[in-house]
Amino acid sequence: MESRGGDRVSGETVRRSVVLAGGGVVGTAWMAGLAAELRRRGIDLGAAESIVGTSAGAIIGAALVVGRDLDSFADDPRPPGYSEPPAVVKREAVGAAFAIMADRTMDPDARRRKMGRMAMAEEPAQPSDIAELEWLVDGNEWPDHRLRVVVVDAESGERLVWDNGSGVPLARAIAASRAFPGLQRPVVVEGRYYIDGGVWSATNADLAVASNILLVVEPLAFRIPPEQLQAELATTSADRVVHFHPDAATADVFTSFAANPDPLASWPHAFRGGVRQGEDLAKQLIDAGW
Repeated sequence: MESRGGDRVSGETVRRSVVLAGGGVVGTAWMAGLAAELRRRGIDLGAAESIVGTSAGAIIGAALVVGRDLDSFADDPRPPGYSEPPAVVKREAVGAAFAIMADRTMDPDARRRKMGRMAMAEEPAQPSDIAELEWLVDGNEWPDHRLRVVVVDAESGERLVWDNGSGVPLARAIAASRAFPGLQRPVVVEGRYYIDGGVWSATNADLAVASNILLVVEPLAFRIPPEQLQAELATTSADRVVHFHPDAATADVFTSFAANPDPLASWPHAFRGGVRQGEDLAKQLIDAGW
């Protein structure tokens, strides 16, 4: 966990920007616990002037801007009485997708289109896939312009950024942003297939708006080489950057998730890991002038 930047001019209005990266089920739970603990300490990430959410980050970003009670899904992210079984993790497909993403001999656009073809071979997301997210983010209405959700067009490999002016219902936009081959089904909007914004970048930090303080929360930092994030941050304008990621204990939860047939088994452990790390992040943000 590191920060960089210089001093702020005393008395000026502080502009805050937040980037919430992808991280799957475990990353979603960890960020939820982290944000819940920050709220208890008087820091509401949902009050930032701009939030960029990718995949898991899109879920938590939406929950934040709508003012969701994050502690209400500390043990289970599904609505009370929800009877649908968790999505089946197709581990071979997930492995193949990650192998494509790691193949640096392939042109980036070609990699994304290949991932898109994998996704489009699957049946698209159904209403039951969206219903869980509608509960998590309290409906389908975008509260304002501050949240931006990153998706990738499965056919073209193009990155798109959806907000309250894009005409896509909130829960459907989030479902698209987390639609990773083998984990979640692709989402169809006006006849086109959309997949996980993490297929472009786990962080998409280059989309951050100019701000005094930029917070980047990256659940998979321990697995992803830092060069891409560094390149993205080089294009941004922020007086101070705080980069936060899981500690070793939470990283172990990610590892155990990979071996568990129940994709939600690690959820409460990861949530508590975020709560535990919340004190550290709160101190860093206060030191940065949040």
